[in-house]
Amino acid sequence: MAYSHSTLIGGNFDETTSDKKWAVGQEVPVNNGTAVYVSAASTISQFNAVIIDSNGGAVPVTTTNAATSKRVGFAQVSIASGYFGWVHTSGMGLRVSLAANCAPNVPLYTTATAGVLDDAVVSEGLILGIVATTSISNATAVTCLVARGAMVGSGDMA
Repeated sequence: MAYSHSTLIGGNFDETTSDKKWAVGQEVPVNNGTAVYVSAASTISQFNAVIIDSNGGAVPVTTTNAATSKRVGFAQVSIASGYFGWVHTSGMGLRVSLAANCAPNVPLYTTATAGVLDDAVVSEGLILGIVATTSISNATAVTCLVARGAMVGSGDMA
């Protein structure tokens, strides 16, 4: 992950633990955006897009579960199921898992693949506030720009 720092004393944004070290749902500004402390309700792979529920629980986003929460985060480290860790909710230089042939600077949507976004239009699966900064030919994590308040939107941009 790109190095992040904050005024949160002792905050290590790469650390995941089985013991809760911060208040779940706590949001803090970091040098490259904003991060929120979550509890992984299932395994979250590095660079997954996740949805965050009102209790600070997080799971990799899919088109199916996107309706359960509007808040979106982006894991820069893997978090095991039942563990705690930080996900970014905004920032520059964040890496996000995208599907093959995803274009840059276009709206991104949820997919059936957990944690992976794509530029293929999916009704009710638009992720507002994120764009890839480069194009890719194979499925991989790429650098994205994530606006503050990125969220699952309704409708489509087509």
